[in-house]
Formats: sequence, structure tokens, C-alpha cells
Amino acid sequence: MTLPSTETILAAAGLLATALIWAVDRFLPGRKRIGYRVQMDTAIGMNPQAAHSVVQLRLLRADREITGATLALLRIENDGSKDIVRQDYQEPLTVDFAGRTVVGVEVPDSNPPNLAAMLTRNGGLRPDGSRLTLPRVPLNKRNHFKLLVLLSGTGTGERITLEGFLSGGRIVRNAQRRGPQPVSLALGSVFIILVGLLGGLQLSGSDSPPRSECASGRLTVTGSSAFARVTSLISTAYERQCPGAEITVTESASLTALQELNSLGGKAHPDAPARIAVSDGPAPRSFQQLRGQPAGVVIFSVVANKDTGIHNLTLRQLREIYAGKYRNWSELDGNNQEIRFVSRTSNSGTRKVFEQKVLRGGTEPVASSDDCRNKDRIPSARFVNCELSSTDQLVAEVNRVPGAIGYGEMSAATKQPNVNRLLLDGGEPDIERVRQNTYPFWAVENFYTYGPPKDGSLTAKFLTYLSGDTAKNTMRTYGHVPCADLRAQPDSPCAQP
Repeated sequence: MTLPSTETILAAAGLLATALIWAVDRFLPGRKRIGYRVQMDTAIGMNPQAAHSVVQLRLLRADREITGATLALLRIENDGSKDIVRQDYQEPLTVDFAGRTVVGVEVPDSNPPNLAAMLTRNGGLRPDGSRLTLPRVPLNKRNHFKLLVLLSGTGTGERITLEGFLSGGRIVRNAQRRGPQPVSLALGSVFIILVGLLGGLQLSGSDSPPRSECASGRLTVTGSSAFARVTSLISTAYERQCPGAEITVTESASLTALQELNSLGGKAHPDAPARIAVSDGPAPRSFQQLRGQPAGVVIFSVVANKDTGIHNLTLRQLREIYAGKYRNWSELDGNNQEIRFVSRTSNSGTRKVFEQKVLRGGTEPVASSDDCRNKDRIPSARFVNCELSSTDQLVAEVNRVPGAIGYGEMSAATKQPNVNRLLLDGGEPDIERVRQNTYPFWAVENFYTYGPPKDGSLTAKFLTYLSGDTAKNTMRTYGHVPCADLRAQPDSPCAQP
């Protein structure tokens, strides 16, 4: 065996030392860290100085005059090295605008975009005098959001502070960004030089070995429309990392995907096809050859058209609605709108979860409509009910049809402007409520193969990839909870199917 040269050892040691210095400088101050910056704090000038004797302008909000009005723009971000979950907030984040009163607040920017909806839904941002309390929202690494706050009174940006208590972490005020710091520039320059030196010393013309998690070939992943967007993003990330892999993701009802996998696998036995079926919940016991791996917990919500005037239902009321007790939303203190149902098809895993866990074995009204507005299929039916094949279609139809009620994956409703995500028994969809058994509408997304996949195959490698950081962060972005984060917990909902 040829030993590395002295130059190679020195270059590698320098590279390691530089990386270590950078890592200590970047991460040691707090692995969990929320940073904030005041990007703007300016008075709103209403009157031109030269026109005071001619014109007098006033700033009004909700018929209330705002004196000494100012606008402040804050950026709040997870700039640590670990994701922050709701349980990390021992005390909620509170912004204090000393000497001023919070009049109104908006979220003009967030990354990911659905953070804005999480912050603002159901009165999540709560002003109280000079203080603004924020809801406990999860923040993955590099997630951020901005708050545009209208204030009255006098004060300066230096007196704006963000308070709270973060378990195992801290909250810091970041300096305004005016370009790279000298230390960062110096370390970066040294790092680039050493990388070039080490690369030149090691260059031998041979290809580096493939990454251990990569496999080549073709794979089809089909099933659950509630999880299809996340599955597609994870597949794209895997293909980018492993160029020899080609993964096709298609949507279908969960039961349809399981039936196809079982049929194709049976014909190809004993070699399982390169195919995965994704199901909301466990597969029927009749599919004895299918082997499942839990990937993440998907929390669903009941949704209604805003014209219903409904924001909150008890589970009992919801079951009575689907049992046919009510025909108009006015009977539930809503608006005078006929109740119309928008459902998934009978092969849908989401529908199965809804009927089993929420309706407690009850069923939805008979499908009587094709257009979701009229009983054009069965004129004698008591209710309008249409059935659609995907979550996105269902939520879009609830957005369009007055009086409509339906259900779907939690984040889907945030894309439609005329849809309310309903509270059930006064509570929002949340993983803590799932653990406490106080919120019933959830399912574990299971990835099924026909028999165990072959070691080293693309199917086996992709299933392993589902437990990695890239896949987990993608799930969290869309409001799902990775099973890899829950398996070690005694109350984990991610039981092996």
C-alpha cells in the first residue's frame, strides 16, 4: 500500500483545521438558535411639509386614527444547525416594541411559503399593547419569515426585542447584513486554496467510488395523492444525488395502488417488480405478500367553503352532518347555505381514514352529483355529493362550490383562498393532539413492496433514503411528521404495518 505524501497529509490537515474553525465559529454558539433583525423602522409621513396650511391628512385603520404611525419590518429565522419543533418553545416568541402600540401585522414573506398560513391562521399573531406574541411554529434549518408591523407612538428599532425561551437553544439579535465578515472571507479563502491543493495532489484520473446510498435502475412509486407531492420532491432529490436512478411518481387511490402492486408482484414472483405503492394507513390483510415501511404521519383536516360561515365543529356535529341530520348550515349557526358534500372515491385511503377514525365506521352520502352543485346523477338523492380522485381536486372544488364540505391533507387547504380549515372540538390539527389521542384524523403513510426488496436494489436504497435528512426536511416543510423522528418514542404512532 502506498502511503500518502507529506504534502497531501499537510494539505488535508490544514483543510480539516480550517473546516473545524469555521464549524466552531458557526455552530458552537447554539445548535438551536433563532436569530432576528430589524430590517426597517420608519415613520409614515402623511403631510407634505410645504402644505401644512392647505391640507391635513390622517391615517386610519378600521376607522381608528393612528397617531405617530411607524412601520417596522422584522426578519426572524432559524440560523442554528438543528431543526426547531413546537415542543422546543418553553415560552412562545414575543416581540416587544417598547413605547409603542401594535396596531396591525402582516406576514409579507416566508420560506417555506406555508409558514405564513401557520403564523396567521385562527388569530395566531396576538398583539397586546406594545407586545406581539407569535404562535409556536416549527422552523427547519434556514426557514425564515418576515413581520410587517404597523405601530403608533414613539420608539426606535434599537428598542425592538424578541423574547422567549428555547429549550436547549437561544434567541439572538443579528447585526444588519452588509456583506461577508472579514473572518468569514479569510477562512473561505484559505479553505478554497487548501481544497485546490488537496485536489491537485490527489488527482489520479480514476473515478471516485459511488455513494453507498445510491443505486441505478428504474422505479415506479404510485399511490396516495395526499403524499404524492412530498414523494415526488424526495424522488427528485434522490435522482439528483444518484444520476443512475430514474424514479417515476404517479398519483392514484391508495387501494388501487395496492391492488396493482399485488397483481403485478404475483405475476413476477419470486422476483418483486421495481414498484412501490404508497398507502394512507395499512394495507388490507388479504394482501399477505406486501411488506410495508412507515414513512411519515400525515395529519388531515376537514375543510369547508368560507360562505358556510363555519369555522369550528364538534366531532358529534360532524358525524351528525354526514349522517344527514342537517341540511343547511344555518342549523349550525352558519350562513343560509345548503350543505353539499365533496368526497374522495371509494378506493381512496384518505376516505377510508375519514370514515373509520372520524365518522367511527359511518359512511358518506351516496354519490349523487357529477358537478358538485346539482343532483344530476341521482335527482331523488337527499344531498348533493360528488366524488373526486385526488386531494387537490377535492380542495379546489370545496373552494368553488358554495356550502361545500370535504377533507384532505392539512397543508392542501392553504392554497385555496375560499376554504376554511375547520377546528374539531375547538382544536387544530397537531401532532401533540395526535399523541394525546384528542385528534382522530391522521394516518401513517406506508411504502409497500411485494415481498422484501433485494439488498442493494434501487427499491431498497430509496426506502432507506426516506429516513435521511433530505427526506425528513421535505416532509416537515409540508406539515408531515417523519416516522424516523418518532420511532424511539414510546407513544409513537408509527407502528410497523
